[in-house]
Amino acid sequence: MRGRVGLLFLLLAAGCGDRKDAVTQTALERIRENRVMLIAHRGASKAMPENTLPAFQEAQAAFVDLIELDYRHTKDGRPVVIHDETLDRTTDAVARWGGADIRVASRTLDDIRQLDAGLWFDKRFRNTRVPTLEGAVSIIELEALALIERKSGDAKTLVDWLRTTGRLNSVVVQAFDWTFLAQCRALAPDLAIGALGREAATDDDLRTLRSFGAVAVGWRAKDLDAARIKRFHANGQKVWAYTVNDPEAAKKLITAGVDGIITDDPFTIGPLLDD
Repeated sequence: MRGRVGLLFLLLAAGCGDRKDAVTQTALERIRENRVMLIAHRGASKAMPENTLPAFQEAQAAFVDLIELDYRHTKDGRPVVIHDETLDRTTDAVARWGGADIRVASRTLDDIRQLDAGLWFDKRFRNTRVPTLEGAVSIIELEALALIERKSGDAKTLVDWLRTTGRLNSVVVQAFDWTFLAQCRALAPDLAIGALGREAATDDDLRTLRSFGAVAVGWRAKDLDAARIKRFHANGQKVWAYTVNDPEAAKKLITAGVDGIITDDPFTIGPLLDD
């Protein structure tokens, strides 16, 4: 049984008391479960415009365990959900405002709220908006764990927001910037932190991961094999492979011992995790 389908049966069988326990489970407790996690990359981004509410809602329909999103800060310091440094690829900013290379950080939240973030993908998604971090996590957390990838912004702003909204123990924060992650750890010792990387991890990399308490690594799939996965396990990390859309590649990673598959296509990859 996949994700919340299996959980639903367990809750019904166990009764209301156990359901309360499951609902209050922390992010750390959930990602330490002994099973392969299904992780939607920017939501169900093969079928829907990435990093939008429709993509997150579609991923929930695939019963994923985690939904990954990317966020950046606007000119006025507000976190919005978008991958690229510029607005060009996934919004109508160029058509609306002219020019090119329009940076997220050059526009205010009110500016970005005007943009269409769905039309570039398909006309069916016309008038889809760029979500705020608050709006995205509010939707994701209804059915899954939010995997928040920081693209820009300081650690204190994120940690303060998580603490103020009561989410400090209910999300996972990840980044390629390990200095940022170490700053998050210093500000929030109980935060679930995942470090992103690629190529072979060096001894220094493993020591750094331990130093800021990374509980998971999101690693490029082609740079993982059974030996490297075991090495991360011995270092105390769960291993999530990105970005895997090919079923055969996913099967090989599962056989090699990976703990999670990050995919644009959770409907195709999800059933493989139950075999």
